[in-house]
Amino acid sequence: MHSQEQYINAAGHRINTLLLGEINSNKPTFIFLHGGLDCIGMWREFPQQLCEASGLAGIVYDRWGHGKSDPLILPRSGDPREDEAGQPITDIIKHFALNKVILVGHSFGGAVALIAASKHPDNICGIISIVPQLIMHPDAVDGLNQAEEAFYKGRLREKLLPFHGDKTDVLFKNWASMAQKKTVPKKPYATSLEEITCPVLAIFGERDNYGYQPNLDLITARISSPLEVFKIEEAAHYPHLETPEPLIAKACEFVNAQKSSA
Repeated sequence: MHSQEQYINAAGHRINTLLLGEINSNKPTFIFLHGGLDCIGMWREFPQQLCEASGLAGIVYDRWGHGKSDPLILPRSGDPREDEAGQPITDIIKHFALNKVILVGHSFGGAVALIAASKHPDNICGIISIVPQLIMHPDAVDGLNQAEEAFYKGRLREKLLPFHGDKTDVLFKNWASMAQKKTVPKKPYATSLEEITCPVLAIFGERDNYGYQPNLDLITARISSPLEVFKIEEAAHYPHLETPEPLIAKACEFVNAQKSSA
């Protein structure tokens, strides 16, 4: 599959992008939104696998502060989920002249994808949200504590360094502090979820060490557009890496359903 890596400007920052395949204005294009500590390289082969299986092009990018993109400037004000769901996606859509977009997000990126659907209704025609992390809850706090232990006393920092280089420490500090912040009390992102009009596929690993039930309860209570929930018993927090085959098959079913209803 043809690929092209390039830097573009998004929300005032230089970000690294990877285009997979050839964009066709008559078909949707995937935009991949990675997790809180991840980047293009940490998706591994999944974006290309999904693009090849579905016949669609895709754009993978390093969010601000991640991978090869510009480093974060701390303290970071505002709500990063809301921020990432707004102008950066607008600028990517404009730069690549995209017509129809299916957002594919994982964890933090899965939450961003859901929030973004309400901000770009004219362009986003579908959402594939993998283990979205919209709210903090006891299981998520436990997962965060384990990650901090692994970063400061284990090998997590060592594993992240090849992907983020000298941005690694600032990136982790921001992620850990952001995860502790409260958003809207009691009903986080409720309005954004209620304003989604496109179909949504929500994917969860039943062994997710960050837990998933509170996020699942939130989206099922708030999303009124067509919503399909797909649980994978063998998967944890990275279903697209742990069990790619059933996930890609389900994602292709979702994409084909959008094509047939268009």
